[in-house]
Amino acid sequence: MKNAAFIPALMLFTALRAQGYWQQEVNYKINVTLDDVKHELNADESIEYINNSPDQLTFLYFHLWPNAYKNNKTALGQQCLENGKMNFIYAKDEDRGYIDGLDFKVNGQPVKMEYCGDSIDICKLFLNEPLKPGGKIMITTPFHVKIPKGVYSRLGHIDQQYQITQWFPKPAVYAMNGWNQMPYLD
Repeated sequence: MKNAAFIPALMLFTALRAQGYWQQEVNYKINVTLDDVKHELNADESIEYINNSPDQLTFLYFHLWPNAYKNNKTALGQQCLENGKMNFIYAKDEDRGYIDGLDFKVNGQPVKMEYCGDSIDICKLFLNEPLKPGGKIMITTPFHVKIPKGVYSRLGHIDQQYQITQWFPKPAVYAMNGWNQMPYLD
């Protein structure tokens, strides 16, 4: 019985390899400081993105999940409303969070960025040149995060106690089924 779980996992792995399984490679370098008086993070980020897919990419989706805490119009805000989580719905602006100060560059060149419709916690970076299969690019950006009060979800602070999750810009998963960009939820 010890091998009962191993056999299905091996079968799945074998099936995925037979279908040409691949996974993008994303390597991060983040320099960050915490201001524990203002409850803010100031950082700069470098991301090496390697396209292991068979597809040429002309854009990348990025998660900017601290923006989920910015207002009630985000998917997190709507989820809190549906779940009766009124402390978020009636939160003061100074208790909310967000990410800003973004200035994305790819290989040192500015790129166009736009938020995805009403989802301010997801953006789309338009590459100046297509990223071919096997190609790699270097994405850089400074950023600033206002850490929300720690009573709404996983990112937050209560005085100088911090729970820091999903705090930096990161590419959405690109897999065999395409882009998996999704808003931040509790």
